Amino acid sequence: MDQEFRQDGFDKENRYLAGVQVILDSLPFYVILVNEDHRIVLANKAVQKVLRIENELQQVIGGYCPKVIHGSDGPVPYCPLEQSLKEGKSVEHEFFDDGLGRWVCSMIHPIHEMTHHGKKLFFHMLQDIDEKKRTEEELLRTISKFHGMTQSVIKAITITVEKRDPYTAGHQQRVSRLGVEIAKEMGLSQEETMGIQVAGLVHDIGKIAVPIEILSKPGKITFHEYHLIKAHSEIGYEILKEIEFPWPVAETILQHHEKIDGSGYPFGLKGHGIRLEARVLCVADAVEAMSSHRPYRQAHGIDFVIREITGQQGILYDKNAVEACLKAIEKGFQFES
Repeated sequence: MDQEFRQDGFDKENRYLAGVQVILDSLPFYVILVNEDHRIVLANKAVQKVLRIENELQQVIGGYCPKVIHGSDGPVPYCPLEQSLKEGKSVEHEFFDDGLGRWVCSMIHPIHEMTHHGKKLFFHMLQDIDEKKRTEEELLRTISKFHGMTQSVIKAITITVEKRDPYTAGHQQRVSRLGVEIAKEMGLSQEETMGIQVAGLVHDIGKIAVPIEILSKPGKITFHEYHLIKAHSEIGYEILKEIEFPWPVAETILQHHEKIDGSGYPFGLKGHGIRLEARVLCVADAVEAMSSHRPYRQAHGIDFVIREITGQQGILYDKNAVEACLKAIEKGFQFES
């Protein structure tokens, strides 16, 4: 009776496996059925191509999976079956297979069926993703190269401005640093923060059109001179608007002297009509300017600066940006000397 029961179990399993084999052979990618002991129960025709098996595919059936696939006497470090056994769920890994010389995606999915010996069964699928990965790597190299070129352009622009005006040497870098700290305290996204950083580094590019005599004038400037200086935000926009930055750099520079109450320039924008990046940069620019020496005055102390921006929050300066700036100062932010 026991012999008949075992035979019946074998017959049912064989019929089940035969049906599964037909399904697996219709799939264009590598699939094997493996048990919890890493023994191969079934393998489809695609396996023969992937593993470059010249003889009958049946030769791998019953084989030890790590040995057949990787030439290893034990499970490889990245074996998804081992992880699936521990976690009791499907597992997926992308890795470069040295044996195949290609990037592959290895997937293990436990199934409800078991062998007649009570062993758990798993579908192991392997997909060739070499072209996809190499395309991604090429894209990353291109992006890295683009960012490198962008940084070079920004550095060149920054040096150009500061060579003309020794009194504001380092001003743009300091504004950029504080702008980044404000953005972080406000919880802005990485993209928004990067946009503020870049805009800060070049926000005064328009001053190359302002006569150096006016920029370095030790005394009080005239009404006409003041209007020439005010034009630098629009000039900066015109210079940079055709450069395809991945951030709104030109627009931020155009608006970085706008004020919350509409008293700023060049357009008298108000409140949220001003770009968030420009509102942040406005605070950073004001704090750095007050903290630094200028031809027409000495640097103000930090207490004066704090009183000024606190008293004007919600009037000249964005309230959230001011609060974030104060937090950065409380945490020890300082401009490099």
